[in-house]
Amino acid sequence: MSFLVEPPAAPSSVRLALPGTELHLRPEKAVWWPEQRTLFIADAHFGKAATFRAHGLPVPEGTTQSTLAALTELINDTAAQHVVFLGDWLHAREGQLPQVMAALAAWRAQHAAVALTLVRGNHDQHAGDPPPDFGMAVVDEPWRIGPLAACHHPQLVAGATVLAGHWHPAVHLAGRGRDRLRLPAFWHAPGLLVLPAFGAFTGTHAPPPTPGARLYAVGGQRVWPLPG
Repeated sequence: MSFLVEPPAAPSSVRLALPGTELHLRPEKAVWWPEQRTLFIADAHFGKAATFRAHGLPVPEGTTQSTLAALTELINDTAAQHVVFLGDWLHAREGQLPQVMAALAAWRAQHAAVALTLVRGNHDQHAGDPPPDFGMAVVDEPWRIGPLAACHHPQLVAGATVLAGHWHPAVHLAGRGRDRLRLPAFWHAPGLLVLPAFGAFTGTHAPPPTPGARLYAVGGQRVWPLPG
């Protein structure tokens, strides 16, 4: 896939009109639903780096704190009252190390007034639910919320627009001089919006070409609508 991208005239977020409501695609790789003061994020994968280190792999430290700091900034910027995690909150059971869980607990205490909901993803099935004292509602997909359906796995739900994760979508961009760039992206088709992975230590995958789908790349603190 090859595009020459010009700077957008629109603000850093992209407004997406959907049946029954409007969502904002944020450059922090999250979706903001202003009507309900709700943020949606997908694939935080807390504890992933710790899991890798537990298996002897030399990976960076501090990724949980980095992801939590990004989420704090997002909540402060939007004054969100509710955060919905679209699956894969924890990466694995091995990632439930004391330092990881302590960081998550400290973050939760700082945002005790914010409602949290986790839609179980495939990693959550193995990692287990958050501790009860986190005060997080845990539900299975699809979870209907107004005109939307919150899921982890991309799917279609009759009468709703699905918000999902799991794919970690990205786009390959090419420019003059054989420049190449891989950016996380939102993937949108009728009835389905797939979010990029929010976690600081997650991979990306280019989704297959799909008729009627559109990509919105995230880079340079902006969301960039790309040609269909």
